[in-house]
Amino acid sequence: MSMTIRDPWNLLDQWRQEMEQMRGNPENRDDTTSVVGSDWMPAVDIKEEDDRFVLFADIPGVSTGDIDITLENGILTIRGERRHEATESKEGFKRMERQHGVFIRRFSLPESVNAEAVTASGNNGVLEVVLPKTAPALSRKIEVK
Repeated sequence: MSMTIRDPWNLLDQWRQEMEQMRGNPENRDDTTSVVGSDWMPAVDIKEEDDRFVLFADIPGVSTGDIDITLENGILTIRGERRHEATESKEGFKRMERQHGVFIRRFSLPESVNAEAVTASGNNGVLEVVLPKTAPALSRKIEVK
């Protein structure tokens, strides 16, 4: 017998957020796109500094080899998988809340991000993606001849 935990309030909240995104409610707009096939979504914090953006994603139990990060057309995509441990058995568990499977997060980036200098590292279950900003264009006066 397999045991599946369902949280109807969580599902209702997800549905409400998706409806608000479809209606274009700017207060609840998220930079992520809904991705069919994603089993779970890691929590993400994004910090802006003077010269860069830093993205932190909580992905405990995910090997850095199971994470794929791409940047294409101004969209940063973080894709990975948290695998079930081969020795883990469902027998004896009274509660199973940790989600396993594929995750995908996508973020629209501002034009000020230097795509060639993006770096990523993982430490203690936290993925850190550093997105340096490009140098601002200097203004200058152009003489008319």
